[in-house]
Amino acid sequence: MKLLTHKLAERAFTVAEMGVAVGVLGLLGVVFFQVLQSGLTLSAKNTAVNAAHEEAREGVVRMTRDIHASVSVPQLRDTSYAVVSSTPSPGGTPPTAAGVSFQNIAYGPNFIFQDPGNSTLIMIHDGAATPLQGMRLIIPAWGLEDDIIKVSGASVASHSNIWTAHAMETNVKNNPHYAGSYYAITYYTNRVMYLVQNGNYVADSHGDFTLSGGVYTQVTAGTGQYHYENGELHYYVMSTTSANQSVAGTLYWKDVATVARYLSSPKPFSVPLNRTGGSDNKYVKVTLSARDPKSTNRGYIATASLLDTQIDYRSRLTIYQ
Repeated sequence: MKLLTHKLAERAFTVAEMGVAVGVLGLLGVVFFQVLQSGLTLSAKNTAVNAAHEEAREGVVRMTRDIHASVSVPQLRDTSYAVVSSTPSPGGTPPTAAGVSFQNIAYGPNFIFQDPGNSTLIMIHDGAATPLQGMRLIIPAWGLEDDIIKVSGASVASHSNIWTAHAMETNVKNNPHYAGSYYAITYYTNRVMYLVQNGNYVADSHGDFTLSGGVYTQVTAGTGQYHYENGELHYYVMSTTSANQSVAGTLYWKDVATVARYLSSPKPFSVPLNRTGGSDNKYVKVTLSARDPKSTNRGYIATASLLDTQIDYRSRLTIYQ
């Protein structure tokens, strides 16, 4: 019997098969890369949004606490610290401002007397709560208040002699209420301010601002030539140039802390309108937006956060700011 033998042919992938395999692997690689890039994009976006939102939220929380505790009507202020009128424009648009200032109680209530050791001085029974230059002396019952420019120990322990910016003490010391056992309750307040500054305007064909006569004016979003970024919300306290409390100095706004960064709203403060179209000074309206410009939006519409709220102050002891 004749046996038939077959030589087994060597098997391998053809060029067409290799092409298909490489193509499939390439497609899977592209899909994987797209998923990975999408994940990185979402992570970067969320990080930027969360960081900016957290900064703005903490700033608004701190402002809310302080404005709630305010004992004066809040005032709008510009970047040069000047007061901005809260009166709406003829068209009924509330003015906006970079800052807002008000007063919070530092120490009190205390009691004011004429210093028995010096008939030309007043003294205040304030215990260990000695005031600092730059604080404000409030005497509600007499409708008097003024900035403190000098402080020294009185002739009686636990009392302070006070001098004010407009020499109010020279009138108070002769007030007939000092006769016998009469006295008045007083408070020391801090004059504080929140102010947006240090940001810059960046060229943007879809921005929120136009430049006219050297002034950036806010317009409808997407119709301007610039946008604002990298603003900072600073906390100021009225202070003095004198290092010695018993020597009068010059009062100025002292930059104490930066409470929020990455702000994209240069003038977030305004006073809302009441029913008749006037200013409702019981509230401060805050429209604060924030975005970290170091993180690109990578095709997303926006990575900014917006906080829009109205904060009311709860009481009023002062007549003036």
